[in-house]
Amino acid sequence: MAEVQVGGGGEAAQGRRRPLAEYAAELEALSGSVRTAPPLRLKPLVQACHHALAFFDLVGVEAAFWKTEYTERLVELERASEAMDTAEELVDRDVAAGRVRATGTRSNNLVRVKRGIELKRALFQLMLAQLQRPAVVSFDGLVSMAYATVFARYHDKNVQSTVADSICAIPVKSISDFFATINETDESAAAEMQKYIDGANGVISYIDELFASRGLSTDF
Repeated sequence: MAEVQVGGGGEAAQGRRRPLAEYAAELEALSGSVRTAPPLRLKPLVQACHHALAFFDLVGVEAAFWKTEYTERLVELERASEAMDTAEELVDRDVAAGRVRATGTRSNNLVRVKRGIELKRALFQLMLAQLQRPAVVSFDGLVSMAYATVFARYHDKNVQSTVADSICAIPVKSISDFFATINETDESAAAEMQKYIDGANGVISYIDELFASRGLSTDF
């Protein structure tokens, strides 16, 4: 697989794509593979999470830093996949070195990528609930709620403030506008979001259980 690229595919390429459907399909396949034929292989994980990069472009220029940081973590995991095949081997090497939680370690990067999966799961759960009732929360409001659920407790006040400013500047203001941007209808997006949630549940649980089996937590 070619190394993950920071840049997008251009407006024309984005217009033809359905990034949510692509991401959901790969995450669903990855979840099925760790359920029926473990362990968790790194290359398919990186490939699946690569689809998340398209969503950063929807947030606007304020998300450039976050996209770059996320991409760097994916690149490091991809590089790791050239030397080792599975997440188990990755974690075990850091355990042996006594540096699982250290910033920049492969285990740390794995946890951060997992947390990115969790963030979108939380957002899609909120969006599905929103579709069941009259619109009362804006799209950026739902993003803010998802961030508060998944990431906020790991960030200091300065980072939280920066994130809040970025979220307020999101150009997409409604769920329907978001769906149109990713070439989905309300109905098709609901199906793809549920597929993503189901797939994410399997992958997240697997990674959490992997760390727990080594006497470790992913809560760092």
